[in-house]
Order: sequence, then C-alpha cells, then structure tokens
Amino acid sequence: MIRFCLILTFLVVITIAAADKHKIFYKSLQQAAYECDRYDGSGHCHVRCTTLVTRDWNDRVGLSSAYDRYFQPDPNDQCNVNRTQACLRTKVFTIPPPSPCERASESVKCYLDQFGEINTTAAQFVRFTSVQDRQIVLECAAILGYSMDQLDKLLRDWEFKRMETRCLYRCFLIRSGLYSDADGLAMPRLYVMCGGYEESFYQRVEQCVAKVRQEVPCDDKCTLAQRMAIECIGADYQVGDIGKVSINRAVDGARINNINLSTVNSAINASNTETRNTLNIIKDNSDTVNYGDVNTFDAL
Repeated sequence: MIRFCLILTFLVVITIAAADKHKIFYKSLQQAAYECDRYDGSGHCHVRCTTLVTRDWNDRVGLSSAYDRYFQPDPNDQCNVNRTQACLRTKVFTIPPPSPCERASESVKCYLDQFGEINTTAAQFVRFTSVQDRQIVLECAAILGYSMDQLDKLLRDWEFKRMETRCLYRCFLIRSGLYSDADGLAMPRLYVMCGGYEESFYQRVEQCVAKVRQEVPCDDKCTLAQRMAIECIGADYQVGDIGKVSINRAVDGARINNINLSTVNSAINASNTETRNTLNIIKDNSDTVNYGDVNTFDAL
C-alpha cells in the first residue's frame, strides 16, 4: 500500500551548461524572496508567495515534498523526514483551508525546524506549469513538422503506437530538461516534477532503464526515450503535464491518478492508462474536508 502523496517563476534564468538550456528554469529562495518583496512590500503572506514562485505550494494540497531540495540535512539524521511529516500532520493539517498564508508559513517552518540546514542562495530546478507544458508540445510539433491536424491525432495515440508520437514525446522530454540521449533520465529534475519520491525509487528506475535499453535498438531514440519515461517513471509518477493534453492523467505534478474523493469514507475504482493496472482508491476515517485526509490505493 502506498500513501497517496500530492503535491507552482517568473523569469530569472540561471545560465549553466549548454546541455541544460532549452526551457529550463532555476531559482534560489533568495531570488524568490526578492520577487515577492516587489509584489508585496508589506510582507503580507510572504512565505506563501515565495513557495508559489518556486512552484512548491498549492493551496489545495499544501507543500510539495520536493521543497526539501533547498535544504541540506545532517547525513547522520535518519529521522528528519519522519519528523518533518509528523510536524506537517500535527501543525499544518489542523489549520483550516481558508488560511493559506498561515498554512504555507507553518509548512515551511516544519522544514526549517525539522528537516535540515536551509540554503537560500543555491538555485534549484523549478517545475513547469501546464501552460508551459502545452507550449512545449506545440513547439515540438512545429520543430518536427507536424500540422495541427497531425498533432491532434498524435495526442490521441495514448498507447504510443505511432513512431511520430514517440518522437513528439522525446522532444517534449528534451526541451523540458527531463531527458537527454547521452545521459538518459534527469532524475534530480524528475524528483521535482514528481513532487518527490522515496530513495528506493532510484534503484527501481535503474533496473527498469537497463531492461528497456536491452529491448530497444540503439538507433531507435524516440522509442527509447518514451519507454524510459513511461515505463520507468510513469508507472508511479507523472512525467510532465503533457498528459493533460493527451492522456488526461494527473494534475499539478501529482502521482498518475489524482482522484478527488470528497465524500465521507468513499471509494472508487480507477484504471491507469499507462500500465493498465486497476487501482482501488479508498478514503476512510475522514470528514468532508480533503486537506489533511489520507488517500491510499492498492493495485488489484
């Protein structure tokens, strides 16, 4: 059983290696704070503003666990993650949803008090918005010479049966900074896009990538990129919001299926379009307020 973890720059571009260009943005907490000082000189709701600028905050689901990329924990501290999550449960989840500024401040305070030493000057990868993802898809279609009619058909190719669809997806991954032919999957950036994932996930991805490389011919770059992303990452997490255009998968960088169970002690069956697994999603011991409830799912 896996806990159902859910997880938003204006432009300050950090120029790094040439391979890291395209559409990628990096931002430090210091830069985010400077932006927010210009937006709200009074400092009202400043913490919420900075976490919105780094795209780590969502008023509905709270703070992304990938916010930890701005911190350096003590390597000997094995309990910092558990303490941080316990703090979020006991302090943040008790604050009513109509108080987003207070909830954001208390969420960040949990990381400051429990997770590790904060680094305000190191620029970190900032995930894309749905609007940016859609723009990248359109740009890739133009780069590859696909008409709008062709693009419409490719976005309906949910099972990636056409080579053109796989090439469109590879272009999307490359321009999003999530993949390169030389280095494969960009796991640190995928960590941010996915809203964080457990350490054991790296090993599973490594094993999956090795399997895919054995099965796909070396000259089939489009299939290799698509299968790595979909089979090695997409089975557990969403890889960008291209799914909003083509597959209508999860929203806001969450796990593959975000099912909003708004009634008391409710349940729903859902199917994962990528892995064809059937999921039974259950919400129990809950009230009608979504924030703070725990949603779990089991593969049937």
